Amino acid sequence: MKSDDKGDFQPTHVMPRPRESGRPGRPLKAYLAILTGEKAGSQYLIPSDSGTVIGRSSDCDIHVEDKDASRQHAAIQPIGEEYYLRDMDSTNGTLINGQPVEKRILRHGDKITIGQLVLQFILLDPDGEPHLMGPSTG
Repeated sequence: MKSDDKGDFQPTHVMPRPRESGRPGRPLKAYLAILTGEKAGSQYLIPSDSGTVIGRSSDCDIHVEDKDASRQHAAIQPIGEEYYLRDMDSTNGTLINGQPVEKRILRHGDKITIGQLVLQFILLDPDGEPHLMGPSTG
């Protein structure tokens, strides 16, 4: 299984965000939109300066009530201007666009499946437009 490797990131470790492009002070904004289940239509902002953990535990940043999700299922970590998803050794795995992944760079529009829940990754540029990047190599 190939992944976009930026080294092993820790989902709860805050990493510095160097400015690689764009205007200073106007970072990209990342969201997760829930597409299925009771919370369909909800959106969660992914902080640009820390990781976000998704799972069944009430301690998770994004709490999901799905018996097929692990207590700490997956994490999203910003590194530079990219956002990485990492499966946290979940029991049932994590899918991105239908493919099982251990870790991978997220792209605008990616669909993430955790248990029965489907979420969509939304990445907006400072002007509120979708931030489109080249295709992932993973």
